Amino acid sequence: MVPAKLTQERILFACLDWGSGHVARSISLLKQLADQGNELVICCTEKQQLIFTSYGIPAKYILSGGFQFRFKGDGNFTSEIRRNAFRFSHWIRQEQKQTERLVAEHLISLVLSDHCYGFHSNKVPSIFITHQVSLPPKSGWIAQGIHRKWMNRFQEIWIMDKAEKRLAGKLSESNEKSNYIGFYSRFQDQEITVVPHKIVGIVSGPEPYSEQFFHWIIEKYGTKNLVLISPRVYAEVPENIKIITDWKLADAEIASSETIVSRNGYSTLMDLEFLKKKAILIPTPGQLEQEYLAALPLGK
Repeated sequence: MVPAKLTQERILFACLDWGSGHVARSISLLKQLADQGNELVICCTEKQQLIFTSYGIPAKYILSGGFQFRFKGDGNFTSEIRRNAFRFSHWIRQEQKQTERLVAEHLISLVLSDHCYGFHSNKVPSIFITHQVSLPPKSGWIAQGIHRKWMNRFQEIWIMDKAEKRLAGKLSESNEKSNYIGFYSRFQDQEITVVPHKIVGIVSGPEPYSEQFFHWIIEKYGTKNLVLISPRVYAEVPENIKIITDWKLADAEIASSETIVSRNGYSTLMDLEFLKKKAILIPTPGQLEQEYLAALPLGK
């Protein structure tokens, strides 16, 4: 099963609310599914709903609080995940119960989960969407085992990558349950231009790493022709810096930039496949996936 072949399904969808990458890469996928005659029921946070509706995605929206990680921001993501382990396991159990209830209430025929481990059903086919069939090598065998165990609860895995040009390297090596579905970006249908010397900084990721990156970009590029895209305004900035918090307005700024300064999350790498911009990519400190991707030649 691949997205292009789905028609006339009643689809229940959710994506991880950790940062903005999972929401960003879901936009074009959801548009495709809606255009093919599928009916969408999207379980999401209020913030995610505002983003999806701003892109005109037709769906019935079910608001959910989402899972909020509690990060210290000390750059040790392994410890951060361990610190959240109990809350994470509890949330997955609650998420699975919620999914079964929504499947019954809304007569769902297919469940799609972008990296929400608990968002699956025992009543209808459930598909896990990811670029990480395997976690980064430094994650350790225990984390790898848990990751595989949780993924195996799904009937199928959609890998947002291409077999012939794997942006995720070894992370996206396929298995017997998986299908490559290609790259997805909200920029794939946009006109791309270049304003000379224009730098766009993109602030993203969980707090407090997002706030840290906000200040880092200003310190490094605050005297340049800088447009700063951020979920929040964390501090006063010089008058020459333009700050944008609206997604739709941000897209036009990104599309017209000469250089992008950003975290190197996987959704950003897919965006760059369509944008073809110069990019300065800075991994989130201690984030093993981003550190792995930063060391990987693109398309290997």
